[in-house]
Amino acid sequence: MNEKRLCKKSFLLILIVIFSLMIRVYKIDSAPSSLTWDEAAVGYNAWTIANYGRDEYGKLFPIYFRSFGEDKQPIHIYITALFVKFLDLSEFSTRMPAAVFGTINVLLIFYLARSLFNNSYIGLLSSFFLAISPHNIHFSKFNHEANFALFFFMFGLLLFFYSLKKNKSFLSLSILSFILSMISYHAAEIAVPPVILLLGVLYAKNLTKEKINILISLILLLGFILLAIFQPRLLGVNRFNQTVQGKNDIEKTLLFNKTQNLLLGRVNLIFSQYLSYFNPKFLFISGDKNSRLSAQGAGEFYKIDAVFLIIGVICLLYKRSKEGLLIVGWALIAPLPGSVVGEAPHAGRAMFMMGSWHIISAIGFFSLVGLLKKKIFKWFLATVFIAYLMISLSEYLKYYYGEFTKRYAIDWQYGMKQIAQYANEHKEYDQVYITSIRSQPYIFLLYYLKIPLPVYLDTVIYNNSKDKSSNNVSLFGKYSFGGWNSIESPASKGVLYVLSPSEYDGLAYKFNYDIKNIIYYPNRTTAFYLVSLK
Repeated sequence: MNEKRLCKKSFLLILIVIFSLMIRVYKIDSAPSSLTWDEAAVGYNAWTIANYGRDEYGKLFPIYFRSFGEDKQPIHIYITALFVKFLDLSEFSTRMPAAVFGTINVLLIFYLARSLFNNSYIGLLSSFFLAISPHNIHFSKFNHEANFALFFFMFGLLLFFYSLKKNKSFLSLSILSFILSMISYHAAEIAVPPVILLLGVLYAKNLTKEKINILISLILLLGFILLAIFQPRLLGVNRFNQTVQGKNDIEKTLLFNKTQNLLLGRVNLIFSQYLSYFNPKFLFISGDKNSRLSAQGAGEFYKIDAVFLIIGVICLLYKRSKEGLLIVGWALIAPLPGSVVGEAPHAGRAMFMMGSWHIISAIGFFSLVGLLKKKIFKWFLATVFIAYLMISLSEYLKYYYGEFTKRYAIDWQYGMKQIAQYANEHKEYDQVYITSIRSQPYIFLLYYLKIPLPVYLDTVIYNNSKDKSSNNVSLFGKYSFGGWNSIESPASKGVLYVLSPSEYDGLAYKFNYDIKNIIYYPNRTTAFYLVSLK
Protein backbone atom coordinates (compact mmCIF):
# COMPACT_ATOMS: atom_id res chain seq x y z
CA MET A 1 0.00 0.00 0.00
CA ASN A 2 2.82 2.39 0.93
CA GLU A 3 4.66 1.53 -2.28
CA LYS A 4 1.52 2.28 -4.27
CA ARG A 5 1.16 5.69 -2.58
CA LEU A 6 4.83 6.41 -3.20
CA CYS A 7 4.42 5.59 -6.89
CA LYS A 8 1.39 7.89 -7.13
CA LYS A 9 3.25 10.76 -5.47
CA SER A 10 6.30 10.22 -7.68
CA PHE A 11 4.06 10.17 -10.75
CA LEU A 12 2.37 13.42 -9.67
CA LEU A 13 5.73 15.07 -9.06
CA ILE A 14 7.03 14.02 -12.49
CA LEU A 15 3.80 15.31 -14.05
CA ILE A 16 4.16 18.69 -12.30
CA VAL A 17 7.80 19.03 -13.34
CA ILE A 18 7.10 18.13 -16.99
CA PHE A 19 4.14 20.51 -17.05
CA SER A 20 6.33 23.21 -15.52
CA LEU A 21 9.02 22.74 -18.18
CA MET A 22 6.45 22.85 -21.00
CA ILE A 23 5.05 26.18 -19.76
CA ARG A 24 8.49 27.71 -19.46
CA VAL A 25 9.95 26.46 -22.75
CA TYR A 26 6.89 27.07 -24.95
CA LYS A 27 7.61 30.03 -27.30
CA ILE A 28 10.56 30.98 -25.13
CA ASP A 29 12.31 32.64 -28.08
CA SER A 30 9.33 34.88 -28.91
CA ALA A 31 7.44 35.50 -25.66
CA PRO A 32 8.47 37.98 -24.36
CA SER A 33 8.67 39.42 -27.83
CA SER A 34 12.42 40.08 -27.99
CA LEU A 35 15.59 40.14 -25.96
CA THR A 36 16.30 43.11 -23.72
CA TRP A 37 19.74 44.72 -23.77
CA ASP A 38 20.57 42.90 -20.53
CA GLU A 39 19.72 39.54 -22.09
CA ALA A 40 21.77 40.36 -25.18
CA ALA A 41 24.69 41.32 -22.92
CA VAL A 42 24.41 38.06 -20.98
CA GLY A 43 24.17 36.06 -24.21
CA TYR A 44 27.07 37.77 -25.98
CA ASN A 45 29.34 37.61 -22.92
CA ALA A 46 28.41 33.95 -22.47
CA TRP A 47 29.31 33.39 -26.14
CA THR A 48 32.68 35.15 -25.82
CA ILE A 49 33.43 33.19 -22.63
CA ALA A 50 32.50 29.93 -24.37
CA ASN A 51 34.64 30.70 -27.42
CA TYR A 52 37.44 32.98 -26.21
CA GLY A 53 37.45 32.65 -22.41
CA ARG A 54 37.01 36.44 -22.15
CA ASP A 55 34.20 38.94 -21.65
CA GLU A 56 33.30 41.74 -24.07
CA TYR A 57 36.10 43.90 -22.60
CA GLY A 58 38.69 41.18 -23.15
CA LYS A 59 39.02 40.24 -19.48
CA LEU A 60 40.01 36.61 -18.92
CA PHE A 61 37.35 34.61 -17.01
CA PRO A 62 36.22 37.54 -14.84
CA ILE A 63 34.54 37.09 -11.45
CA TYR A 64 32.17 39.94 -12.31
CA PHE A 65 31.07 41.29 -15.69
CA ARG A 66 31.12 44.98 -16.59
CA SER A 67 27.87 45.88 -18.28
CA PHE A 68 26.29 49.28 -19.03
CA GLY A 69 27.83 51.07 -16.04
CA GLU A 70 27.08 48.28 -13.57
CA ASP A 71 28.61 44.96 -12.66
CA LYS A 72 26.72 41.75 -13.37
CA GLN A 73 27.10 38.72 -11.14
CA PRO A 74 28.97 35.84 -12.83
CA ILE A 75 26.98 32.67 -12.08
CA HIS A 76 24.16 32.97 -14.63
CA ILE A 77 26.56 34.12 -17.35
CA TYR A 78 28.88 31.12 -16.89
CA ILE A 79 25.88 28.76 -16.80
CA THR A 80 24.51 30.39 -19.95
CA ALA A 81 27.95 29.92 -21.56
CA LEU A 82 27.47 26.15 -21.26
CA PHE A 83 24.15 26.32 -23.09
CA VAL A 84 25.53 28.65 -25.76
CA LYS A 85 28.57 26.42 -26.27
CA PHE A 86 26.43 23.40 -27.15
CA LEU A 87 23.38 25.12 -28.70
CA ASP A 88 25.13 28.12 -30.32
CA LEU A 89 24.07 31.71 -29.67
CA SER A 90 20.33 32.33 -30.11
CA GLU A 91 17.31 33.58 -28.21
CA PHE A 92 16.53 29.97 -27.34
CA SER A 93 19.97 29.15 -25.90
CA THR A 94 20.13 32.48 -24.07
CA ARG A 95 16.76 32.07 -22.35
CA MET A 96 16.81 28.31 -21.87
CA PRO A 97 18.97 28.36 -18.70
CA ALA A 98 16.34 30.44 -16.86
CA ALA A 99 13.61 28.01 -17.95
CA VAL A 100 15.67 24.99 -16.88
CA PHE A 101 16.50 26.45 -13.46
CA GLY A 102 12.89 27.58 -13.04
CA THR A 103 11.86 23.97 -13.60
CA ILE A 104 14.59 22.58 -11.33
CA ASN A 105 13.30 24.90 -8.59
CA VAL A 106 9.84 23.33 -8.98
CA LEU A 107 11.45 19.96 -8.27
CA LEU A 108 13.73 21.29 -5.53
CA ILE A 109 10.94 22.94 -3.55
CA PHE A 110 9.19 19.56 -3.28
CA TYR A 111 12.16 18.04 -1.46
CA LEU A 112 12.67 21.16 0.66
CA ALA A 113 9.03 21.39 1.79
CA ARG A 114 8.85 17.64 2.40
CA SER A 115 12.05 17.75 4.44
CA LEU A 116 10.82 20.71 6.49
CA PHE A 117 7.35 19.37 7.31
CA ASN A 118 7.80 15.64 6.75
CA ASN A 119 4.77 15.70 4.46
CA SER A 120 4.83 14.73 0.78
CA TYR A 121 1.46 16.39 0.10
CA ILE A 122 2.77 19.77 1.25
CA GLY A 123 5.81 19.11 -0.94
CA LEU A 124 3.64 18.34 -3.98
CA LEU A 125 1.43 21.38 -3.38
CA SER A 126 4.49 23.64 -2.98
CA SER A 127 5.83 22.28 -6.26
CA PHE A 128 2.49 22.82 -7.97
CA PHE A 129 2.10 26.38 -6.68
CA LEU A 130 5.59 27.34 -7.87
CA ALA A 131 5.03 25.60 -11.22
CA ILE A 132 1.97 27.75 -12.04
CA SER A 133 3.21 30.94 -10.33
CA PRO A 134 2.98 34.05 -12.58
CA HIS A 135 5.99 35.43 -10.71
CA ASN A 136 8.17 32.41 -11.45
CA ILE A 137 6.84 31.75 -14.95
CA HIS A 138 7.74 35.27 -16.03
CA PHE A 139 11.27 35.08 -14.60
CA SER A 140 11.71 31.70 -16.29
CA LYS A 141 10.88 33.13 -19.73
CA PHE A 142 13.88 35.46 -20.03
CA ASN A 143 17.47 35.38 -18.81
CA HIS A 144 17.38 36.95 -15.36
CA GLU A 145 19.41 36.08 -12.27
CA ALA A 146 16.37 35.30 -10.08
CA ASN A 147 15.95 31.56 -10.70
CA PHE A 148 19.68 30.91 -10.42
CA ALA A 149 19.96 32.66 -7.06
CA LEU A 150 16.76 30.99 -5.84
CA PHE A 151 18.11 27.57 -6.80
CA PHE A 152 21.34 27.92 -4.81
CA PHE A 153 19.43 29.41 -1.87
CA MET A 154 16.85 26.62 -1.67
CA PHE A 155 19.54 24.00 -2.31
CA GLY A 156 21.50 25.52 0.58
CA LEU A 157 18.44 25.20 2.83
CA LEU A 158 17.88 21.59 1.76
CA LEU A 159 21.53 20.70 2.42
CA PHE A 160 21.30 22.40 5.82
CA PHE A 161 18.42 20.15 6.89
CA TYR A 162 20.11 17.11 5.40
CA SER A 163 23.11 17.96 7.60
CA LEU A 164 20.85 17.92 10.67
CA LYS A 165 19.04 14.71 9.75
CA LYS A 166 21.42 12.64 7.62
CA ASN A 167 25.04 13.72 7.21
CA LYS A 168 26.83 16.46 9.15
CA SER A 169 29.26 17.12 6.27
CA PHE A 170 26.39 18.65 4.26
CA LEU A 171 26.63 21.78 6.45
CA SER A 172 29.72 23.18 4.69
CA LEU A 173 28.14 22.36 1.30
CA SER A 174 25.04 24.25 2.47
CA ILE A 175 27.12 27.35 3.23
CA LEU A 176 28.87 27.03 -0.13
CA SER A 177 25.48 26.94 -1.85
CA PHE A 178 24.38 30.06 0.05
CA ILE A 179 27.56 31.82 -1.10
CA LEU A 180 26.84 30.85 -4.71
CA SER A 181 23.36 32.33 -4.28
CA MET A 182 24.91 35.60 -3.12
CA ILE A 183 27.16 35.79 -6.17
CA SER A 184 24.22 34.96 -8.43
CA TYR A 185 22.17 38.11 -7.78
CA HIS A 186 22.81 41.28 -5.80
CA ALA A 187 19.46 41.00 -3.98
CA ALA A 188 20.67 37.72 -2.43
CA GLU A 189 23.50 39.58 -0.70
CA ILE A 190 20.89 41.29 1.46
CA ALA A 191 18.40 38.42 1.87
CA VAL A 192 20.66 35.40 2.44
CA PRO A 193 22.76 36.54 5.46
CA PRO A 194 19.67 37.15 7.69
CA VAL A 195 18.35 33.69 6.77
CA ILE A 196 21.71 32.11 7.69
CA LEU A 197 21.56 34.01 10.99
CA LEU A 198 17.99 32.81 11.56
CA LEU A 199 19.08 29.21 10.95
CA GLY A 200 21.87 29.66 13.47
CA VAL A 201 19.46 30.97 16.12
CA LEU A 202 16.72 28.38 15.55
CA TYR A 203 19.06 25.37 15.37
CA ALA A 204 21.85 26.49 17.72
CA LYS A 205 21.59 23.33 19.85
CA ASN A 206 21.89 21.06 16.83
CA LEU A 207 24.84 23.01 15.46
CA THR A 208 26.91 22.88 18.64
CA LYS A 209 27.45 19.18 17.97
CA GLU A 210 29.05 19.93 14.58
CA LYS A 211 32.16 21.92 15.58
CA ILE A 212 34.38 20.76 12.70
CA ASN A 213 31.73 21.44 10.05
CA ILE A 214 30.91 24.80 11.65
CA LEU A 215 34.61 25.70 11.45
CA ILE A 216 34.75 24.75 7.77
CA SER A 217 31.55 26.76 7.15
CA LEU A 218 33.01 29.81 8.93
CA ILE A 219 36.18 29.54 6.83
CA LEU A 220 34.04 29.50 3.67
CA LEU A 221 32.12 32.58 4.86
CA LEU A 222 35.36 34.32 5.76
CA GLY A 223 36.72 33.51 2.31
CA PHE A 224 33.65 35.10 0.72
CA ILE A 225 34.02 38.19 2.92
CA LEU A 226 37.70 38.56 1.98
CA LEU A 227 36.83 38.14 -1.70
CA ALA A 228 34.22 40.89 -1.35
CA ILE A 229 36.75 43.16 0.39
CA PHE A 230 39.34 42.74 -2.36
CA GLN A 231 36.73 42.75 -5.14
CA PRO A 232 33.98 45.12 -3.87
CA ARG A 233 32.48 45.34 -7.36
CA LEU A 234 31.38 41.74 -6.89
CA LEU A 235 28.90 43.14 -4.34
CA GLY A 236 27.35 45.42 -6.94
CA VAL A 237 28.44 48.75 -5.47
CA ASN A 238 27.92 50.49 -8.82
CA ARG A 239 24.43 49.05 -9.16
CA PHE A 240 23.57 50.08 -5.61
CA ASN A 241 24.70 53.64 -6.34
CA GLN A 242 22.52 53.65 -9.47
CA THR A 243 19.39 52.48 -7.65
CA VAL A 244 19.71 53.90 -4.11
CA GLN A 245 16.90 56.22 -3.01
CA GLY A 246 17.46 59.85 -3.95
CA LYS A 247 17.59 62.73 -1.51
CA ASN A 248 14.38 64.15 -2.97
CA ASP A 249 12.48 60.96 -2.12
CA ILE A 250 13.85 60.98 1.44
CA GLU A 251 12.86 64.62 1.95
CA LYS A 252 9.26 63.79 1.08
CA THR A 253 8.90 61.40 4.02
CA LEU A 254 6.93 62.20 7.15
CA LEU A 255 9.84 61.59 9.53
CA PHE A 256 12.18 63.87 7.60
CA ASN A 257 9.62 66.68 7.52
CA LYS A 258 9.21 66.40 11.29
CA THR A 259 12.88 65.94 12.22
CA GLN A 260 14.90 67.23 9.22
CA ASN A 261 17.06 64.14 9.77
CA LEU A 262 18.14 62.34 6.59
CA LEU A 263 18.82 59.05 8.40
CA LEU A 264 15.33 58.96 9.93
CA GLY A 265 13.88 59.98 6.58
CA ARG A 266 15.69 57.07 4.92
CA VAL A 267 14.38 54.66 7.57
CA ASN A 268 10.86 55.99 6.92
CA LEU A 269 11.29 55.48 3.17
CA ILE A 270 12.69 51.95 3.57
CA PHE A 271 9.78 50.99 5.83
CA SER A 272 7.14 52.40 3.46
CA GLN A 273 8.79 50.63 0.52
CA TYR A 274 8.87 47.40 2.51
CA LEU A 275 5.12 47.67 3.08
CA SER A 276 4.56 48.23 -0.65
CA TYR A 277 5.45 44.57 -1.24
CA PHE A 278 2.32 43.60 0.68
CA ASN A 279 0.10 45.83 -1.46
CA PRO A 280 -2.78 43.67 -2.85
CA LYS A 281 -2.48 45.37 -6.23
CA PHE A 282 1.14 44.24 -6.55
CA LEU A 283 0.48 40.78 -5.15
CA PHE A 284 -2.82 39.78 -6.72
CA ILE A 285 -3.95 42.22 -9.42
CA SER A 286 -1.33 43.74 -11.74
CA GLY A 287 2.12 42.94 -10.33
CA ASP A 288 5.18 45.10 -10.95
CA LYS A 289 4.55 48.31 -12.91
CA ASN A 290 7.58 47.58 -15.08
CA SER A 291 6.46 45.41 -18.01
CA ARG A 292 9.91 43.81 -18.18
CA LEU A 293 9.39 42.48 -14.66
CA SER A 294 5.71 41.56 -14.80
CA ALA A 295 3.14 40.85 -17.50
CA GLN A 296 0.75 43.48 -16.04
CA GLY A 297 -2.31 41.28 -16.62
CA ALA A 298 -2.02 39.45 -13.30
CA GLY A 299 -0.41 39.90 -9.91
CA GLU A 300 2.63 38.01 -8.71
CA PHE A 301 0.14 35.52 -7.25
CA TYR A 302 -3.40 34.51 -8.18
CA LYS A 303 -6.27 36.09 -6.26
CA ILE A 304 -7.20 32.84 -4.50
CA ASP A 305 -3.62 32.63 -3.18
CA ALA A 306 -4.57 35.42 -0.73
CA VAL A 307 -6.82 32.94 1.11
CA PHE A 308 -4.16 30.23 1.20
CA LEU A 309 -1.45 32.66 2.33
CA ILE A 310 -3.50 34.01 5.23
CA ILE A 311 -4.48 30.53 6.44
CA GLY A 312 -0.93 29.28 5.94
CA VAL A 313 0.59 32.06 8.06
CA ILE A 314 -1.99 31.51 10.82
CA CYS A 315 -1.24 27.77 10.88
CA LEU A 316 2.53 28.27 10.99
CA LEU A 317 2.36 30.87 13.76
CA TYR A 318 -0.13 28.78 15.74
CA LYS A 319 2.06 25.65 15.64
CA ARG A 320 5.23 27.67 16.33
CA SER A 321 7.58 25.00 15.05
CA LYS A 322 11.15 25.94 14.14
CA GLU A 323 10.46 25.06 10.52
CA GLY A 324 7.32 27.20 10.49
CA LEU A 325 9.16 30.17 12.00
CA LEU A 326 11.93 29.73 9.42
CA ILE A 327 9.46 29.87 6.51
CA VAL A 328 7.68 32.94 7.95
CA GLY A 329 11.07 34.58 8.60
CA TRP A 330 12.18 33.81 5.04
CA ALA A 331 8.94 35.32 3.69
CA LEU A 332 9.36 38.48 5.78
CA ILE A 333 13.03 38.87 4.82
CA ALA A 334 12.25 38.49 1.10
CA PRO A 335 11.12 42.12 0.48
CA LEU A 336 14.20 43.63 2.20
CA PRO A 337 16.48 43.82 -0.89
CA GLY A 338 13.91 45.86 -2.77
CA SER A 339 13.21 48.13 0.21
CA VAL A 340 16.67 49.65 0.61
CA VAL A 341 16.83 50.96 -2.98
CA GLY A 342 14.39 52.76 -5.24
CA GLU A 343 11.71 51.51 -7.63
CA ALA A 344 9.60 49.55 -5.13
CA PRO A 345 7.83 47.20 -5.32
CA HIS A 346 10.28 45.46 -7.66
CA ALA A 347 9.44 41.88 -8.63
CA GLY A 348 13.05 40.98 -9.42
CA ARG A 349 14.49 42.14 -6.11
CA ALA A 350 11.62 40.37 -4.33
CA MET A 351 12.65 37.07 -5.90
CA PHE A 352 12.83 35.33 -2.50
CA MET A 353 9.09 35.75 -2.18
CA MET A 354 9.22 32.83 -4.61
CA GLY A 355 9.56 29.63 -2.65
CA SER A 356 8.68 30.90 0.82
CA TRP A 357 5.28 32.25 -0.09
CA HIS A 358 4.50 29.21 -2.22
CA ILE A 359 5.25 26.87 0.67
CA ILE A 360 2.98 29.00 2.87
CA SER A 361 0.23 28.79 0.21
CA ALA A 362 0.65 25.01 0.10
CA ILE A 363 0.28 24.80 3.88
CA GLY A 364 -2.82 27.02 3.72
CA PHE A 365 -4.34 24.85 0.98
CA PHE A 366 -3.53 21.63 2.84
CA SER A 367 -4.88 22.95 6.15
CA LEU A 368 -8.08 24.31 4.62
CA VAL A 369 -8.88 21.01 2.88
CA GLY A 370 -7.92 19.18 6.09
CA LEU A 371 -10.71 20.92 8.00
CA LEU A 372 -13.18 18.60 6.28
CA LYS A 373 -13.56 15.19 7.90
CA LYS A 374 -14.92 13.07 5.09
CA LYS A 375 -12.45 12.05 2.40
CA ILE A 376 -14.90 12.62 -0.45
CA PHE A 377 -15.46 16.24 0.64
CA LYS A 378 -11.71 16.78 0.93
CA TRP A 379 -11.15 15.57 -2.62
CA PHE A 380 -14.07 17.63 -3.90
CA LEU A 381 -12.79 20.86 -2.32
CA ALA A 382 -9.22 20.18 -3.46
CA THR A 383 -10.47 19.54 -7.00
CA VAL A 384 -12.45 22.80 -7.00
CA PHE A 385 -9.40 24.79 -5.84
CA ILE A 386 -7.07 23.17 -8.37
CA ALA A 387 -9.60 23.66 -11.19
CA TYR A 388 -9.87 27.35 -10.28
CA LEU A 389 -6.08 27.69 -10.28
CA MET A 390 -5.79 25.95 -13.64
CA ILE A 391 -8.40 28.26 -15.14
CA SER A 392 -6.48 31.24 -13.71
CA LEU A 393 -3.27 29.87 -15.22
CA SER A 394 -4.98 29.35 -18.59
CA GLU A 395 -6.23 32.95 -18.64
CA TYR A 396 -2.81 34.23 -17.63
CA LEU A 397 -1.01 32.29 -20.36
CA LYS A 398 -3.54 33.31 -22.99
CA TYR A 399 -2.94 36.93 -22.07
CA TYR A 400 0.84 36.41 -21.83
CA TYR A 401 1.24 34.94 -25.32
CA GLY A 402 -1.26 37.35 -26.82
CA GLU A 403 -1.85 40.87 -25.57
CA PHE A 404 1.26 41.14 -23.40
CA THR A 405 3.62 40.11 -26.18
CA LYS A 406 2.09 42.62 -28.59
CA ARG A 407 1.36 45.56 -26.31
CA TYR A 408 4.70 45.75 -24.52
CA ALA A 409 7.06 44.90 -27.38
CA ILE A 410 8.57 48.39 -27.25
CA ASP A 411 9.64 47.86 -23.62
CA TRP A 412 11.45 44.68 -24.69
CA GLN A 413 13.50 46.60 -27.32
CA TYR A 414 11.66 44.94 -30.17
CA GLY A 415 13.12 45.68 -33.61
CA MET A 416 16.83 45.46 -32.83
CA LYS A 417 17.07 41.91 -34.21
CA GLN A 418 15.38 43.02 -37.45
CA ILE A 419 17.82 45.95 -37.74
CA ALA A 420 20.80 43.63 -37.37
CA GLN A 421 19.39 41.17 -39.90
CA TYR A 422 18.72 43.88 -42.50
CA ALA A 423 22.19 45.40 -42.05
CA ASN A 424 23.77 41.96 -42.39
CA GLU A 425 21.81 41.12 -45.53
CA HIS A 426 22.65 44.42 -47.28
CA LYS A 427 26.42 44.51 -47.63
CA GLU A 428 26.29 47.48 -50.02
CA TYR A 429 26.40 49.98 -47.16
CA ASP A 430 29.83 51.19 -46.05
CA GLN A 431 28.44 52.60 -42.80
CA VAL A 432 25.36 52.05 -40.67
CA TYR A 433 24.16 54.79 -38.29
CA ILE A 434 21.80 53.41 -35.62
CA THR A 435 19.74 55.56 -33.28
CA SER A 436 20.58 55.19 -29.59
CA ILE A 437 16.95 55.81 -28.58
CA ARG A 438 16.53 52.19 -27.37
CA SER A 439 19.69 52.37 -25.19
CA GLN A 440 22.80 50.24 -25.71
CA PRO A 441 22.10 49.38 -29.39
CA TYR A 442 25.67 48.14 -29.88
CA ILE A 443 25.07 44.98 -27.82
CA PHE A 444 22.31 43.82 -30.18
CA LEU A 445 24.61 44.11 -33.19
CA LEU A 446 27.31 42.15 -31.38
CA TYR A 447 24.77 39.53 -30.36
CA TYR A 448 22.82 38.97 -33.57
CA LEU A 449 25.79 39.32 -35.94
CA LYS A 450 28.00 37.21 -33.64
CA ILE A 451 30.87 39.64 -34.06
CA PRO A 452 34.13 37.85 -33.16
CA LEU A 453 35.60 39.30 -30.00
CA PRO A 454 39.00 40.20 -31.54
CA VAL A 455 37.27 42.07 -34.39
CA TYR A 456 35.14 44.01 -31.92
CA LEU A 457 38.01 44.90 -29.57
CA ASP A 458 40.19 46.04 -32.51
CA THR A 459 37.60 48.52 -33.79
CA VAL A 460 35.51 49.63 -30.80
CA ILE A 461 35.44 53.29 -29.72
CA TYR A 462 33.73 53.79 -26.37
CA ASN A 463 31.37 56.64 -25.70
CA ASN A 464 32.82 59.14 -23.23
CA SER A 465 30.10 61.76 -23.64
CA LYS A 466 27.40 62.61 -21.09
CA ASP A 467 24.96 60.04 -22.50
CA LYS A 468 27.35 57.11 -22.00
CA SER A 469 25.11 55.62 -19.31
CA SER A 470 22.51 54.86 -21.99
CA ASN A 471 24.92 54.24 -24.87
CA ASN A 472 28.31 52.82 -23.90
CA VAL A 473 29.75 52.42 -27.41
CA SER A 474 30.06 55.09 -30.08
CA LEU A 475 31.07 52.73 -32.87
CA PHE A 476 32.72 49.50 -33.88
CA GLY A 477 33.49 48.34 -37.42
CA LYS A 478 31.07 50.09 -39.76
CA TYR A 479 28.36 50.51 -37.10
CA SER A 480 27.88 53.88 -35.37
CA PHE A 481 25.46 54.47 -32.48
CA GLY A 482 23.97 57.87 -31.79
CA GLY A 483 25.91 61.09 -32.22
CA TRP A 484 24.46 61.77 -35.67
CA ASN A 485 22.36 64.94 -35.94
CA SER A 486 19.15 63.89 -37.68
CA ILE A 487 17.94 67.49 -37.94
CA GLU A 488 21.00 69.23 -39.34
CA SER A 489 23.04 66.53 -41.07
CA PRO A 490 22.38 65.74 -44.74
CA ALA A 491 22.43 62.18 -46.07
CA SER A 492 25.73 60.67 -47.23
CA LYS A 493 26.29 58.12 -49.95
CA GLY A 494 26.74 54.49 -48.92
CA VAL A 495 25.24 55.00 -45.45
CA LEU A 496 22.19 53.28 -43.97
CA TYR A 497 20.39 55.32 -41.30
CA VAL A 498 18.23 53.61 -38.69
CA LEU A 499 15.83 56.13 -37.15
CA SER A 500 12.93 56.17 -34.76
CA PRO A 501 9.62 57.53 -36.15
CA SER A 502 10.11 60.88 -34.37
CA GLU A 503 13.67 61.20 -35.72
CA TYR A 504 12.49 60.38 -39.23
CA ASP A 505 9.66 62.90 -39.02
CA GLY A 506 12.14 65.55 -37.86
CA LEU A 507 14.61 65.12 -40.72
CA ALA A 508 15.50 68.54 -42.13
CA TYR A 509 16.49 66.99 -45.47
CA LYS A 510 13.82 64.31 -45.68
CA PHE A 511 13.46 64.80 -49.44
CA ASN A 512 17.02 63.46 -49.84
CA TYR A 513 16.16 60.07 -48.32
CA ASP A 514 14.64 56.87 -49.62
CA ILE A 515 12.85 54.53 -47.22
CA LYS A 516 14.52 51.14 -47.62
CA ASN A 517 12.59 49.28 -44.95
CA ILE A 518 10.13 49.88 -42.12
CA ILE A 519 10.18 47.73 -39.01
CA TYR A 520 6.84 47.32 -37.27
CA TYR A 521 5.98 46.27 -33.74
CA PRO A 522 3.72 43.20 -33.39
CA ASN A 523 0.72 45.55 -33.00
CA ARG A 524 1.63 47.05 -36.44
CA THR A 525 2.75 50.46 -35.16
CA THR A 526 6.07 51.71 -36.55
CA ALA A 527 9.24 50.87 -34.66
CA PHE A 528 12.04 52.06 -36.98
CA TYR A 529 12.67 53.59 -40.40
CA LEU A 530 15.68 52.37 -42.36
CA VAL A 531 16.62 55.04 -44.89
CA SER A 532 19.49 56.05 -47.18
CA LEU A 533 20.42 58.70 -49.74
CA LYS A 534 18.24 58.74 -52.85
